[in-house]
Amino acid sequence: MAITSDGTQAFGIQDSPVTINSVTYVAEALNFTYPANRVDINDSNGEPLGATIVPGRVEFSGTVQLASDATAVPAIGQEMVLSGGRTTGTFLITEASDAQTQGDYAKVSLSGYKKTN
Repeated sequence: MAITSDGTQAFGIQDSPVTINSVTYVAEALNFTYPANRVDINDSNGEPLGATIVPGRVEFSGTVQLASDATAVPAIGQEMVLSGGRTTGTFLITEASDAQTQGDYAKVSLSGYKKTN
């Protein structure tokens, strides 16, 4: 059974819509990861003295809806701009997956990382 909307708002989440290469997509799901590396500091005997946490790049994965079957799948290296949600900024796409499901919106899965300014 196909999803039918009788309003003007496409189904999306708080960070929706997103802009990729001047094209607007509805974000169905976005997951953000805030990685870090721990660097241990030891004395000359190898006993731990403490640790330092070094933050990494914010990474994302998610699913966006295509406006139509003719809408291009975002290419590797394109920028995705988020504004108005909890995680705003420009993200670089490093992976795109075109998944098709019967009776559902045309959508793609994306992943990448937040660009530094």
